[in-house]
Amino acid sequence: MESSHENRNASERVRIVFFGVGSVATAALDLCRQRSWMDVVAAARSPSPAAVRPGIGAWAGVRVWSDPEEMLEATRPQVALVATRSELDSVLPVIGLCARRGVHVVCASEELAWPDVERPGMAGRLQSMATEAGVVITATGINPGFAFDVLPLVLAGAAWDVSRIVVQRTLDASVFGRDVHRSLGVGYTEAEFRRAVRSRRVRGHIGFAESARIIADGMGLEIERFEEKIEPVLADRAHVLAGYTIEPPETAGVVQLATATVRGREWLRFELSLHVAPEAVGWETRDRIRIQGENELDLTMEPGMPAVSTTAALLVNAVPAVLSARPGFYPPARLIPNPPWLADHPPPGAP
Repeated sequence: MESSHENRNASERVRIVFFGVGSVATAALDLCRQRSWMDVVAAARSPSPAAVRPGIGAWAGVRVWSDPEEMLEATRPQVALVATRSELDSVLPVIGLCARRGVHVVCASEELAWPDVERPGMAGRLQSMATEAGVVITATGINPGFAFDVLPLVLAGAAWDVSRIVVQRTLDASVFGRDVHRSLGVGYTEAEFRRAVRSRRVRGHIGFAESARIIADGMGLEIERFEEKIEPVLADRAHVLAGYTIEPPETAGVVQLATATVRGREWLRFELSLHVAPEAVGWETRDRIRIQGENELDLTMEPGMPAVSTTAALLVNAVPAVLSARPGFYPPARLIPNPPWLADHPPPGAP
């Protein structure tokens, strides 16, 4: 028997393309296939020899292109889901290409969440690009995009006042591959780690500065000072991972702290602890948000939100909001994440 997805006329479905074929994109592809109103028509991967190659099973039936312009010309999608890199400079060419082709963009780049952090004035330029092209460009992800900013803002809606916000996240990093581990700071000697931090080759989690601006903007405040620091967690035993092994005393995790000062005092505090085997160091994976003030709110999620599947869900679930929004650039919290659209027909606003 044919599935409902196969029975639906292709012209009635929303045409989706992917940029990126890594773990987040692959999870998002699987979720798109569970939405009968979505039609994944193609994907683009970097032509670089070092680029991730898609797994045969996961991407079966989807043509994977190395030329994104040819892909867009041939497939004429409505929405592009971009899950490639964190850095703003790496995703701006893709966003510009999609906008010129009239394709909406949902992007998981951490730096896109508040682009003025890295490139002052970029948010305005993206707004102009989107409105002139008649498309929506939005950033989303687990963080920035949800755990460290949108979710605290939603929780704060039940608060009388907010004297301080503390967000703590403990994460199992074993779900990531070696390249992501290296960018996070995993798999180094301590000396190598500290040199890589100084040169910014290791930044740990990217996005604390962006999340801080999202929260402050949502409450009409200005950040006076923002500070970050990162420390390694050294392995005391071997950790066998997919494709390689971490030997003691190499770094098996990191602890990051970020603080933002508002009106002369610490108003935001972000704490992130990640490890390839958190149970080995006695950590329990969880997320905790505390809104301090006259009526304090304290939310804990255990075992916490998994990074890959949650980011994939946020990418896919953003599509209905994108299809119904006015053209423009939307940082997280400007376009609140939709719940899953589970009907077998496209959501309202879909062309």
